[in-house]
Formats: sequence, structure tokens, C-alpha cells
Amino acid sequence: SYVTSRRSDASDLFARDAWRWLSGNFARVLEAPEDRLARGAMLWGAHEAGIAIEQSMLGATHACANPLTARYGTTHGIAIAVMLPHVVRWNAEHVGHRYSDLLLTRAGRTRGSAPTDLDVGADPRVGPHSGEQLANSLEDLRRTAQLPGTLREIGVAREDFSALAADAATQWTGACNPRPFDATAALELYERGY
Repeated sequence: SYVTSRRSDASDLFARDAWRWLSGNFARVLEAPEDRLARGAMLWGAHEAGIAIEQSMLGATHACANPLTARYGTTHGIAIAVMLPHVVRWNAEHVGHRYSDLLLTRAGRTRGSAPTDLDVGADPRVGPHSGEQLANSLEDLRRTAQLPGTLREIGVAREDFSALAADAATQWTGACNPRPFDATAALELYERGY
């Protein structure tokens, strides 16, 4: 929701704060499920993420994930975990500066304006390849949760990619992606995820 074409100042506020709470507590909840403060932080982050989504909608990740659930019965969250890093890398040339902002937020900085090159260069976790850095961070979270990382691992057959891509292109969420999304784009994303 932080990078969709329908984002707004209100959705940015909630999405950025949701990312801070969720990314900062995800590993802790898995490591110590009895930690009520970490669990509360995750609940608060999920609540704020829901508010952000209602304001700004979703994008290509959900458009690609929905057909995986429909055709294969893949749990939606697992389909998202598999596809999201690939979509982040694919969208990076259009919204990389927004990804830098999320990385700075995760690093504990607050946003008054878009990060400057000086800000980005000053933090070793953020650089000119912020899409790659954010995708790697998302993959780290996925590995921490011991979730599958590829379409192959969740039983998706490569011969189904064309049908999946055609279905993904009809999903309303794809229309809100910051980079134009269609069946050709979905096919490329499924190939990346295989």
C-alpha cells in the first residue's frame, strides 16, 4: 500500500507505521511467542496495515497471489511471501525512492520528507539499490518464518504460468500497482518466482 498508484498522505502514514511495527517485531514473535508486547505490536501493525490498504488498495503481489490460492489452494499469506520480493524488485525502478524510505523507517528514522542521497548513503542498510535491499529483507523475514520461497516449493507447475498470468491480469488489485501490470508482467513475475 505504500507504493500503489492510489496512495495518499493518510495511507502513507499508516503504511509506514505498520511497516515499522511489523518488521520490528516479526522475528521476535516467532522466537518468543509468549512475548505479549511483541504480539501486541504485531496486532497494532496489522491494524494499521489494514487501514492503509483501505486507503490505497493493493498491487501486483496480490494480483499474482490470488490465482495461486484459487488454482492450488495456496494459503494467501504464503503466496504473498513467495511473490512479494519479486514484485518489489520489479517495481523498484518506478518506486525505489519509496523503498528507501521504508528501509530508513525500519532503521528507526522518521520521515519528514523523502530521504536525501546523503541520508541513504549514511545508512549501510540503504543505498541506490533499495528495491533489492528491501526484497532481501523480505526474504530474510520469510526464511525466519520458515515459509517456502519459490513457486516450485509450493507445487506450482510451470506449464500453468500462462493461465495464472491471464487470471492475475484480471485481478482489480493489479490496476493499483505503481508500474503498469498486465498478463505479460504477471508471467515475468511468475518466472522470477519459480
